[in-house]
Amino acid sequence: MEQSEQYDAVWKGTFLGDRRENELWIQCYSLQNFYVEVYYDAGTNKVARLRSFTGIEQLAPYLKGNF
Repeated sequence: MEQSEQYDAVWKGTFLGDRRENELWIQCYSLQNFYVEVYYDAGTNKVARLRSFTGIEQLAPYLKGNF
């Protein structure tokens, strides 16, 4: 899948939350059967990378402080 197609698919997902790690903002989206993290560099105003995963354990950083 082309990078632009990947971004389009992510933006159609359900936003779950965000967090900050060093200089990056990381937003998490739920898609049909997996999750995607979007690593955003506010300094350059660009997406640095995408990371997908299926395990719910990796959602833990987004749950801290929400309960």
